[in-house]
Amino acid sequence: MLALKETIKTISKEKKVTQLEMAETLGISKQNFSNKIQRNTFSPDELVKIADRLGMELAFIDKDAEIKNGNKYIIKSVILHYRLLLFVNLRL
Repeated sequence: MLALKETIKTISKEKKVTQLEMAETLGISKQNFSNKIQRNTFSPDELVKIADRLGMELAFIDKDAEIKNGNKYIIKSVILHYRLLLFVNLRL
């Protein structure tokens, strides 16, 4: 599983979104964005904005979910005992 930092970098590169564009989305400097990436200090609101800018949404996935036909079930509502935060492409 990729760390949040690597997930954001990979998706940003694929979608051709620069760090400066991401920083502007959050209303912060490029340096501040870079620091937040390295330290993994994004607020939940910032993660939602990042996901939206990348055409994604945040979802919680039950790590113990049974896999059927290669798919895990995405939980739409926030349930505290689900621990894995992922970016999910809405266009799949």
